[in-house]
Amino acid sequence: MDIAVCDDNELFLREIEGQLRTIPLAEGVHLFPDLGTFLLSIDGGRRYDAVLMDIDWHSKADGMDAAEELLRLCPETRVIYVTGYVDRFSQQIFLRRANLSGYLTKPVDIGLLRANLQKVADSLPYQETPSLMLRRKGATVSIPMREIHYMESRNHNVMIHTAGETVTVYERLEDILRSLPVNFFQCHKSYIVNMGHISHFQHGEVIMRNGERVPVSRARYAEARKSYFTYMGNKF
Repeated sequence: MDIAVCDDNELFLREIEGQLRTIPLAEGVHLFPDLGTFLLSIDGGRRYDAVLMDIDWHSKADGMDAAEELLRLCPETRVIYVTGYVDRFSQQIFLRRANLSGYLTKPVDIGLLRANLQKVADSLPYQETPSLMLRRKGATVSIPMREIHYMESRNHNVMIHTAGETVTVYERLEDILRSLPVNFFQCHKSYIVNMGHISHFQHGEVIMRNGERVPVSRARYAEARKSYFTYMGNKF
């Protein structure tokens, strides 16, 4: 899993990083000492499975504000609140909108940390097919499913657009579709989209959360909308 840690205490960031490095579930660990940088990464298309979010930032905006914004930008990301104030926020967290998965107090008990991450892992839709395996220039490439935004077929190649790069392989789009989980939908004869990264539908296309636009054919538009809303309904 990719995990982000948001806390303005540099010492705590290093301590929790050390703990996470001992937990096999934590495949990627990303540290953010300020909320602005974290939200900019989300707004730019970066996705995390879970966020360890400090609540008190000694500023006007706190971790609960960030969790609300995260829910708007990336509703599938789970939030685990972390705080040094045992009773101060225990009632407030349930009054604010967030994809809340857990609540930890500092110093963080590694057993409880591991249990919270296991809870998140058990709920992820990528457990059976976490990566797409493809051949590229004689080598096998592995692309995490959650990182894929959409794919497009062009000139006998398939271009796989992820959060950080575009991978081009010599494949048929329909052959790749057979290897994908249910959150992927072929919205056009030349495009497959990951519904987990869709922001909304608009005038014959889908708008991704990073602002990119993917066409939806007229023949598939109604089915695409139905599939998307069914997918989102099953997540909550």
